[in-house]
Amino acid sequence: MKLLLANPNATEAVTKTCADLARAAAAPVVDSFYGDAMAARPLAQALAALTPVPDGVVLAGFGSYGTAAVKEVLDVPVVGLAEAAMAYAVPLCHRFAIVTTSSRMIAYTEDLVQALGFSARCAAVRAVELPPLGAPEPSAEELVTRLAAEAAATGAEVVILGGSRLSPHAAALRARTALTVVEPVACAVTMAESLARIGLRQSKAGKYARPPRPLADYR
Repeated sequence: MKLLLANPNATEAVTKTCADLARAAAAPVVDSFYGDAMAARPLAQALAALTPVPDGVVLAGFGSYGTAAVKEVLDVPVVGLAEAAMAYAVPLCHRFAIVTTSSRMIAYTEDLVQALGFSARCAAVRAVELPPLGAPEPSAEELVTRLAAEAAATGAEVVILGGSRLSPHAAALRARTALTVVEPVACAVTMAESLARIGLRQSKAGKYARPPRPLADYR
């Protein structure tokens, strides 16, 4: 089985992190609503033209950036990190929390939770402030300490790491907190793999029906 991991962040380091995590499991960075919008069009166009078509697609960013458009144009299962992580979290707890990478992304993530239908199960969205890509990063020890503190402050039972930049710290965080830590890349990869294995994909009977005009007309 072949899964395509498509990263909307035009940053090689983040893409490599996603690929490494995906293998273990089976515009620069999108850091704003504007970044989301700029990532959506080229991502959807590139995936629509993909040959050969993979068995499934994982959109490796914790956001929207054209996920619905990709689901329209592809006939294989398409899974985003956020929707997979929240779907995995729900059976594990009463309420979950999300820790994202910037305070400016809190409102963005809250909108995403609502759009995906998980608002009733989300206790809070918090943030650890990461520097822009290319700037010096905090040490792993410092970042895990901050993640543990933010997760504990939410009162939730499960914490979702809200971004691929946080994913490499999942194991260390699990050793520091009693909360269940949900790493979204592994969730999305295993969900896409399972959907492909049992022959399921997004329905074409309604919301994700193919666009009514030839795709070339939309350029």
